[in-house]
Amino acid sequence: MARVDIIMPVRDGEAYIGEAVRSIMGQTERDWRLIVLNHASRDGTAAIVDGLCREDRRIETVAFGAEMTVSDVRNEGIALCDAPFTMLHDADDASLPERMTLQLALLEAQPGLVLAGGGYEIMDGNGARLSSRLLPSDPKRLSTAYLFSNPVAHPTVMLRTGAFKDLGLRYGRSELALRYGIAPMELTNFAEDYLLFGQLAVLGLCGNVPAPILRYRRHAGATSVMNFDRQMLLSADISRHLMELVAAHHGVDWQDPVPFCNHGARLYGDASPHDLAARWAAMEAVLVAAFGDVPGVRRELAFRRVLATRNLPMTLARFARFLTRHAPDSDEAGTIRNIVKASLTRKPAMTAPSRHASA
Repeated sequence: MARVDIIMPVRDGEAYIGEAVRSIMGQTERDWRLIVLNHASRDGTAAIVDGLCREDRRIETVAFGAEMTVSDVRNEGIALCDAPFTMLHDADDASLPERMTLQLALLEAQPGLVLAGGGYEIMDGNGARLSSRLLPSDPKRLSTAYLFSNPVAHPTVMLRTGAFKDLGLRYGRSELALRYGIAPMELTNFAEDYLLFGQLAVLGLCGNVPAPILRYRRHAGATSVMNFDRQMLLSADISRHLMELVAAHHGVDWQDPVPFCNHGARLYGDASPHDLAARWAAMEAVLVAAFGDVPGVRRELAFRRVLATRNLPMTLARFARFLTRHAPDSDEAGTIRNIVKASLTRKPAMTAPSRHASA
Protein backbone atom coordinates (compact mmCIF):
# COMPACT_ATOMS: atom_id res chain seq x y z
CA MET A 1 0.00 0.00 0.00
CA ALA A 2 1.31 3.43 -0.94
CA ARG A 3 0.91 6.52 1.20
CA VAL A 4 -0.93 8.36 -1.61
CA ASP A 5 -3.05 6.96 -4.44
CA ILE A 6 -3.53 9.28 -7.41
CA ILE A 7 -6.38 8.85 -9.88
CA MET A 8 -6.06 10.42 -13.33
CA PRO A 9 -9.03 10.03 -15.72
CA VAL A 10 -8.19 10.52 -19.37
CA ARG A 11 -10.05 10.40 -22.66
CA ASP A 12 -8.17 11.03 -25.89
CA GLY A 13 -5.45 12.83 -23.97
CA GLU A 14 -2.34 12.01 -25.97
CA ALA A 15 -1.35 15.69 -26.22
CA TYR A 16 -0.77 16.19 -22.49
CA ILE A 17 -0.95 12.85 -20.64
CA GLY A 18 2.82 12.32 -20.70
CA GLU A 19 3.52 15.68 -19.05
CA ALA A 20 0.81 15.08 -16.46
CA VAL A 21 2.21 11.67 -15.48
CA ARG A 22 5.79 12.91 -15.38
CA SER A 23 4.75 15.67 -12.98
CA ILE A 24 3.74 12.88 -10.60
CA MET A 25 7.00 11.06 -11.17
CA GLY A 26 8.84 14.27 -10.21
CA GLN A 27 7.17 14.72 -6.81
CA THR A 28 9.35 15.17 -3.73
CA GLU A 29 7.02 12.68 -1.96
CA ARG A 30 8.00 9.28 -3.36
CA ASP A 31 5.51 6.90 -1.70
CA TRP A 32 2.64 6.92 -4.21
CA ARG A 33 0.69 4.88 -6.73
CA LEU A 34 -0.80 6.42 -9.87
CA ILE A 35 -3.92 4.84 -11.40
CA VAL A 36 -4.62 6.14 -14.91
CA LEU A 37 -8.33 5.70 -15.72
CA ASN A 38 -8.46 5.30 -19.51
CA HIS A 39 -12.00 6.34 -20.45
CA ALA A 40 -12.40 4.75 -23.91
CA SER A 41 -9.56 6.71 -25.54
CA ARG A 42 -9.32 6.28 -29.30
CA ASP A 43 -6.05 8.10 -29.89
CA GLY A 44 -2.52 7.23 -28.75
CA THR A 45 -3.24 7.65 -25.03
CA ALA A 46 -3.11 3.94 -24.20
CA ALA A 47 0.27 3.45 -25.88
CA ILE A 48 1.77 6.43 -24.06
CA VAL A 49 0.47 5.25 -20.69
CA ASP A 50 1.61 1.67 -21.30
CA GLY A 51 5.12 2.96 -21.95
CA LEU A 52 5.08 4.96 -18.71
CA CYS A 53 3.84 1.90 -16.80
CA ARG A 54 6.88 -0.02 -18.04
CA GLU A 55 9.12 2.86 -17.02
CA ASP A 56 7.76 3.17 -13.45
CA ARG A 57 6.08 0.27 -11.66
CA ARG A 58 4.13 2.66 -9.43
CA ILE A 59 1.95 3.51 -12.43
CA GLU A 60 -1.09 1.36 -13.29
CA THR A 61 -3.86 1.74 -15.84
CA VAL A 62 -7.50 0.62 -15.84
CA ALA A 63 -9.80 0.78 -18.86
CA PHE A 64 -13.41 2.03 -18.77
CA GLY A 65 -16.09 1.89 -21.46
CA ALA A 66 -17.52 4.81 -23.39
CA GLU A 67 -20.98 4.17 -21.88
CA MET A 68 -19.77 5.42 -18.49
CA THR A 69 -20.03 9.08 -17.52
CA VAL A 70 -17.07 11.07 -16.24
CA SER A 71 -18.63 10.91 -12.76
CA ASP A 72 -18.90 7.11 -13.02
CA VAL A 73 -15.23 6.84 -13.92
CA ARG A 74 -14.13 9.11 -11.07
CA ASN A 75 -16.28 7.21 -8.56
CA GLU A 76 -14.85 3.90 -9.72
CA GLY A 77 -11.36 5.35 -9.49
CA ILE A 78 -11.80 6.44 -5.88
CA ALA A 79 -13.22 2.99 -5.08
CA LEU A 80 -9.91 1.50 -6.28
CA CYS A 81 -7.90 3.60 -3.81
CA ASP A 82 -6.77 2.04 -0.53
CA ALA A 83 -3.94 4.40 0.46
CA PRO A 84 -4.49 6.70 3.45
CA PHE A 85 -4.74 9.64 1.03
CA THR A 86 -6.26 9.97 -2.44
CA MET A 87 -5.08 12.69 -4.82
CA LEU A 88 -7.08 13.83 -7.85
CA HIS A 89 -5.33 14.83 -11.05
CA ASP A 90 -6.53 15.82 -14.52
CA ALA A 91 -4.72 14.49 -17.57
CA ASP A 92 -3.96 17.92 -19.02
CA ASP A 93 -2.48 19.54 -15.87
CA ALA A 94 0.91 19.27 -14.17
CA SER A 95 1.56 19.16 -10.43
CA LEU A 96 4.36 21.26 -8.99
CA PRO A 97 7.07 19.11 -7.34
CA GLU A 98 6.12 19.96 -3.72
CA ARG A 99 2.40 19.38 -4.18
CA MET A 100 2.04 16.08 -2.32
CA THR A 101 4.43 17.15 0.43
CA LEU A 102 2.52 20.37 1.11
CA GLN A 103 -0.92 18.73 1.08
CA LEU A 104 0.15 15.87 3.31
CA ALA A 105 1.59 18.39 5.77
CA LEU A 106 -1.73 20.28 5.85
CA LEU A 107 -3.83 17.14 6.37
CA GLU A 108 -1.51 15.85 9.09
CA ALA A 109 -1.43 19.22 10.86
CA GLN A 110 -5.25 19.45 10.79
CA PRO A 111 -6.57 15.91 11.34
CA GLY A 112 -10.18 17.12 11.26
CA LEU A 113 -9.94 17.99 7.57
CA VAL A 114 -11.01 15.52 4.89
CA LEU A 115 -10.03 17.65 1.88
CA ALA A 116 -6.95 19.71 1.07
CA GLY A 117 -6.84 21.79 -2.09
CA GLY A 118 -4.54 24.64 -3.04
CA GLY A 119 -3.74 27.49 -5.36
CA TYR A 120 -2.60 27.03 -8.93
CA GLU A 121 -0.86 28.62 -11.88
CA ILE A 122 -2.78 28.92 -15.16
CA MET A 123 -1.00 28.01 -18.40
CA ASP A 124 -2.14 27.95 -22.00
CA GLY A 125 -2.24 24.96 -24.32
CA ASN A 126 1.48 25.34 -25.02
CA GLY A 127 2.45 25.51 -21.36
CA ALA A 128 3.09 29.26 -21.18
CA ARG A 129 2.17 30.79 -17.81
CA LEU A 130 -0.82 33.14 -17.97
CA SER A 131 -1.65 33.98 -14.36
CA SER A 132 -2.13 32.42 -10.93
CA ARG A 133 -5.09 31.89 -8.62
CA LEU A 134 -4.84 31.93 -4.85
CA LEU A 135 -7.79 30.67 -2.84
CA PRO A 136 -9.04 30.99 0.76
CA SER A 137 -7.38 28.53 3.14
CA ASP A 138 -9.23 28.90 6.47
CA PRO A 139 -11.78 26.04 6.87
CA LYS A 140 -14.45 28.31 8.40
CA ARG A 141 -14.07 30.78 5.57
CA LEU A 142 -14.24 27.98 3.00
CA SER A 143 -17.50 26.71 4.50
CA THR A 144 -18.99 30.19 4.13
CA ALA A 145 -17.47 30.89 0.71
CA TYR A 146 -18.81 27.66 -0.78
CA LEU A 147 -22.31 29.10 -0.79
CA PHE A 148 -21.24 31.84 -3.19
CA SER A 149 -18.50 30.41 -5.40
CA ASN A 150 -16.26 27.38 -5.75
CA PRO A 151 -13.22 28.08 -3.54
CA VAL A 152 -11.59 24.66 -4.08
CA ALA A 153 -10.03 23.87 -7.45
CA HIS A 154 -10.97 20.32 -8.38
CA PRO A 155 -7.61 19.33 -9.97
CA THR A 156 -5.78 20.34 -6.75
CA VAL A 157 -7.75 18.12 -4.36
CA MET A 158 -6.30 15.54 -1.98
CA LEU A 159 -8.70 13.53 0.20
CA ARG A 160 -8.34 11.58 3.43
CA THR A 161 -9.46 8.31 1.87
CA GLY A 162 -11.10 6.48 4.77
CA ALA A 163 -12.97 9.51 6.12
CA PHE A 164 -14.22 10.44 2.65
CA LYS A 165 -15.49 6.94 1.95
CA ASP A 166 -17.12 6.73 5.39
CA LEU A 167 -19.25 9.78 4.48
CA GLY A 168 -20.63 7.91 1.47
CA LEU A 169 -20.23 10.88 -0.87
CA ARG A 170 -19.81 10.49 -4.62
CA TYR A 171 -19.67 12.48 -7.83
CA GLY A 172 -22.97 13.33 -9.48
CA ARG A 173 -25.35 13.19 -6.50
CA SER A 174 -25.72 15.08 -3.20
CA GLU A 175 -25.84 12.12 -0.83
CA LEU A 176 -25.69 14.39 2.23
CA ALA A 177 -29.19 15.65 1.36
CA LEU A 178 -30.67 12.25 2.17
CA ARG A 179 -29.69 12.65 5.84
CA TYR A 180 -32.06 15.59 6.12
CA GLY A 181 -34.93 14.39 3.97
CA ILE A 182 -33.98 16.80 1.16
CA ALA A 183 -34.34 15.73 -2.46
CA PRO A 184 -30.77 15.20 -3.71
CA MET A 185 -29.41 17.01 -6.73
CA GLU A 186 -28.14 14.81 -9.53
CA LEU A 187 -25.66 16.03 -12.15
CA THR A 188 -23.92 14.55 -15.19
CA ASN A 189 -20.67 15.91 -16.64
CA PHE A 190 -20.87 19.52 -15.33
CA ALA A 191 -20.11 21.11 -11.92
CA GLU A 192 -20.05 17.74 -10.13
CA ASP A 193 -17.00 18.78 -8.13
CA TYR A 194 -18.73 21.89 -6.78
CA LEU A 195 -21.68 19.81 -5.58
CA LEU A 196 -19.47 17.05 -4.16
CA PHE A 197 -16.97 19.14 -2.23
CA GLY A 198 -19.59 21.68 -1.20
CA GLN A 199 -21.06 18.92 0.95
CA LEU A 200 -17.70 18.54 2.72
CA ALA A 201 -17.60 22.31 3.22
CA VAL A 202 -21.05 22.30 4.85
CA LEU A 203 -19.53 19.95 7.42
CA GLY A 204 -16.42 22.13 7.86
CA LEU A 205 -14.02 19.57 6.39
CA CYS A 206 -12.19 21.57 3.66
CA GLY A 207 -8.87 23.42 3.67
CA ASN A 208 -6.47 24.84 1.08
CA VAL A 209 -2.70 25.09 0.93
CA PRO A 210 -2.06 28.88 0.71
CA ALA A 211 0.30 28.54 -2.25
CA PRO A 212 0.22 27.28 -5.86
CA ILE A 213 0.60 23.51 -6.07
CA LEU A 214 -0.49 22.84 -9.67
CA ARG A 215 -0.14 24.14 -13.20
CA TYR A 216 -3.67 24.19 -14.63
CA ARG A 217 -3.94 24.10 -18.40
CA ARG A 218 -6.53 26.34 -20.04
CA HIS A 219 -7.13 25.39 -23.67
CA ALA A 220 -9.97 25.51 -26.19
CA GLY A 221 -10.96 21.88 -25.64
CA ALA A 222 -11.27 22.10 -21.86
CA THR A 223 -14.75 21.42 -20.47
CA SER A 224 -14.65 24.57 -18.35
CA VAL A 225 -13.98 26.69 -21.45
CA MET A 226 -16.51 25.07 -23.80
CA ASN A 227 -19.37 25.01 -21.30
CA PHE A 228 -18.80 28.13 -19.20
CA ASP A 229 -22.35 29.53 -19.36
CA ARG A 230 -23.97 26.19 -18.60
CA GLN A 231 -21.70 25.67 -15.62
CA MET A 232 -22.50 29.14 -14.29
CA LEU A 233 -26.24 28.38 -14.36
CA LEU A 234 -25.75 25.03 -12.68
CA SER A 235 -23.49 26.61 -10.08
CA ALA A 236 -26.25 29.01 -9.03
CA ASP A 237 -28.64 26.11 -8.49
CA ILE A 238 -25.96 24.22 -6.53
CA SER A 239 -25.42 27.28 -4.31
CA ARG A 240 -29.11 27.23 -3.43
CA HIS A 241 -28.98 23.50 -2.75
CA LEU A 242 -25.92 23.86 -0.52
CA MET A 243 -27.82 26.55 1.42
CA GLU A 244 -30.55 23.96 1.99
CA LEU A 245 -27.93 21.65 3.49
CA VAL A 246 -26.51 24.43 5.67
CA ALA A 247 -30.01 25.29 6.91
CA ALA A 248 -30.75 21.66 7.74
CA HIS A 249 -27.35 20.81 9.27
CA HIS A 250 -26.99 23.98 11.36
CA GLY A 251 -30.67 24.61 12.12
CA VAL A 252 -30.90 28.05 10.50
CA ASP A 253 -33.33 29.64 8.03
CA TRP A 254 -32.82 29.24 4.29
CA GLN A 255 -31.69 32.39 2.50
CA ASP A 256 -31.07 32.81 -1.21
CA PRO A 257 -27.29 33.09 -1.80
CA VAL A 258 -27.47 33.82 -5.55
CA PRO A 259 -27.67 37.65 -5.38
CA PHE A 260 -24.30 37.56 -3.60
CA CYS A 261 -22.66 34.83 -5.71
CA ASN A 262 -19.73 35.45 -8.05
CA HIS A 263 -19.34 32.17 -9.89
CA GLY A 264 -16.85 32.65 -12.69
CA ALA A 265 -16.11 36.10 -11.18
CA ARG A 266 -19.50 37.32 -12.43
CA LEU A 267 -22.71 38.45 -10.75
CA TYR A 268 -26.19 37.21 -11.59
CA GLY A 269 -28.81 39.62 -12.86
CA ASP A 270 -31.88 38.46 -10.95
CA ALA A 271 -31.21 40.36 -7.73
CA SER A 272 -33.88 42.77 -6.48
CA PRO A 273 -31.96 46.04 -5.92
CA HIS A 274 -34.71 47.65 -3.85
CA ASP A 275 -34.46 45.06 -1.06
CA LEU A 276 -30.90 43.78 -1.48
CA ALA A 277 -29.69 45.41 1.74
CA ALA A 278 -32.40 43.70 3.79
CA ARG A 279 -31.71 40.37 2.11
CA TRP A 280 -28.00 40.70 2.87
CA ALA A 281 -28.65 41.52 6.54
CA ALA A 282 -30.72 38.33 6.85
CA MET A 283 -28.09 36.26 5.03
CA GLU A 284 -25.25 37.60 7.18
CA ALA A 285 -27.12 36.83 10.40
CA VAL A 286 -27.83 33.27 9.26
CA LEU A 287 -24.21 32.58 8.28
CA VAL A 288 -22.82 33.90 11.56
CA ALA A 289 -25.31 31.68 13.41
CA ALA A 290 -24.31 28.67 11.28
CA PHE A 291 -20.52 29.01 11.20
CA GLY A 292 -19.74 31.34 14.10
CA ASP A 293 -18.56 34.91 14.52
CA VAL A 294 -14.93 33.98 13.82
CA PRO A 295 -12.19 35.58 11.67
CA GLY A 296 -12.61 33.31 8.65
CA VAL A 297 -16.36 33.89 8.46
CA ARG A 298 -15.97 37.65 9.00
CA ARG A 299 -13.38 37.82 6.20
CA GLU A 300 -15.72 36.13 3.71
CA LEU A 301 -18.71 38.23 4.75
CA ALA A 302 -16.66 41.40 4.27
CA PHE A 303 -16.40 40.81 0.53
CA ARG A 304 -19.99 39.60 0.15
CA ARG A 305 -21.07 42.88 1.72
CA VAL A 306 -19.32 44.67 -1.17
CA LEU A 307 -21.59 42.79 -3.60
CA ALA A 308 -24.79 43.55 -1.69
CA THR A 309 -25.69 46.43 -4.02
CA ARG A 310 -26.19 46.92 -7.74
CA ASN A 311 -25.13 50.57 -7.67
CA LEU A 312 -21.66 50.84 -9.25
CA PRO A 313 -20.38 53.88 -7.30
CA MET A 314 -21.53 52.27 -4.04
CA THR A 315 -19.91 48.96 -5.00
CA LEU A 316 -16.61 50.67 -5.73
CA ALA A 317 -16.77 52.70 -2.52
CA ARG A 318 -17.40 49.54 -0.50
CA PHE A 319 -14.55 47.78 -2.27
CA ALA A 320 -12.21 50.68 -1.49
CA ARG A 321 -13.09 50.35 2.20
CA PHE A 322 -12.62 46.58 1.93
CA LEU A 323 -9.09 47.11 0.56
CA THR A 324 -8.08 49.09 3.64
CA ARG A 325 -8.40 45.90 5.69
CA HIS A 326 -8.03 42.96 3.32
CA ALA A 327 -5.93 41.81 0.38
CA PRO A 328 -8.35 40.57 -2.30
CA ASP A 329 -8.23 37.00 -3.56
CA SER A 330 -7.89 36.38 -7.29
CA ASP A 331 -11.65 35.86 -7.77
CA GLU A 332 -12.55 38.94 -5.73
CA ALA A 333 -10.36 41.24 -7.80
CA GLY A 334 -11.63 39.61 -11.00
CA THR A 335 -15.24 40.09 -9.93
CA ILE A 336 -14.80 43.82 -9.41
CA ARG A 337 -13.08 44.14 -12.80
CA ASN A 338 -15.98 42.32 -14.45
CA ILE A 339 -18.55 44.51 -12.70
CA VAL A 340 -16.86 47.62 -14.06
CA LYS A 341 -16.48 46.11 -17.52
CA ALA A 342 -20.14 45.05 -17.64
CA SER A 343 -21.20 48.55 -16.61
CA LEU A 344 -19.09 50.17 -19.33
CA THR A 345 -20.30 47.81 -22.05
CA ARG A 346 -23.86 47.56 -20.66
CA LYS A 347 -23.64 43.81 -21.05
CA PRO A 348 -26.69 42.09 -19.48
CA ALA A 349 -25.95 39.91 -16.47
CA MET A 350 -26.74 36.21 -16.45
CA THR A 351 -30.07 35.24 -14.92
CA ALA A 352 -29.92 32.30 -12.53
CA PRO A 353 -32.47 29.45 -12.52
CA SER A 354 -35.26 29.32 -9.97
CA ARG A 355 -34.67 27.96 -6.50
CA HIS A 356 -34.07 24.20 -6.36
CA ALA A 357 -37.39 22.36 -6.48
CA SER A 358 -36.90 20.60 -3.15
CA ALA A 359 -36.47 23.83 -1.19
